[in-house]
Amino acid sequence: MPRESFETELTALKERLLDLGAMVANAQQQSVQALADRDEELARAVIAGDQIVNQMERQIGEQCLFLIASQQPVARDLRTIVSISAIASELERMADHAKGIICQG
Repeated sequence: MPRESFETELTALKERLLDLGAMVANAQQQSVQALADRDEELARAVIAGDQIVNQMERQIGEQCLFLIASQQPVARDLRTIVSISAIASELERMADHAKGIICQG
């Protein structure tokens, strides 16, 4: 994979992370709203959305490993990739907490 392709893949990975962050922020807002309004339909939507967040986190992790294995990135790029993986993991955990607001509320 040439360097230009690596940069394209890294940019796509960053965009997926931003998408994941937006999904988690939305899930948090919706879970609080569902609890406040006692909206069972919205609560179910948040719970169902958690599976999508879990899947995205796994895909991001796999993409990170693929880039590391196939490109052997230099230090700065390696730190970026490892950071993306760690952030994705933390975002997934935050989505679990959003689901927990509903399940324990």
